[in-house]
Amino acid sequence: MPGVTIDKLDIGIYIQYARRTELVEQIKQQYHLQEAGSVPAQALIVDLYPKLSELDLLMGVAAMETPWAYFYPPKRYPEQRRTPFAFYRVLPIFGSLEDQEKEEKKLDDIECSTEEEEAEKSTIKKCFKKITELNDLVRYIGGRIGQFLQG
Repeated sequence: MPGVTIDKLDIGIYIQYARRTELVEQIKQQYHLQEAGSVPAQALIVDLYPKLSELDLLMGVAAMETPWAYFYPPKRYPEQRRTPFAFYRVLPIFGSLEDQEKEEKKLDDIECSTEEEEAEKSTIKKCFKKITELNDLVRYIGGRIGQFLQG
């Protein structure tokens, strides 16, 4: 069987291609796919409360001013633009890693006079250890997210 090249195809193939291309263009226009690249990567959420849809308004559903939860969002929540995995620390209040190590050394240097103080010291040491483990986990997750986004 001889090889088939593009110049030897039937005219019907070209007509099918033109129709399919036209359908694809209609879909792109219908869904505004050309403008999708202009949407910012970080969209700003202006309002945190649910809104009634047009159908709800037409059906006469009464609007209630209740939030999604029984508590309000943190004061600076709308300004937050990053996920928790964008940071490398679970509790940045401790300062740098060196500051946290200094605090752990201070804890080791404290002398305990009672069993209760010794138990408290042991609990705080466990907390520091768990914070270090969580920091390592957050860094690992951030690295895996980076690998995923690179493809």
